[in-house]
Amino acid sequence: MKKIIENKTFDEERALYGSIGLVLRNVSFDGLADGESALKECSDIQAENCFCNLRYPF
Repeated sequence: MKKIIENKTFDEERALYGSIGLVLRNVSFDGLADGESALKECSDIQAENCFCNLRYPF
């Protein structure tokens, strides 16, 4: 079963690094910390209605 993350904002570097099996709903990668590579080394990621305003989200 996949972990569901909804209505969250992530701005830090490699916020979800190495995650496996996520459903991201209404998630934003945006903010002051200006992190990059939020989903680096991740697999089995489903993104629905997400906003990516940082560098290299996937």
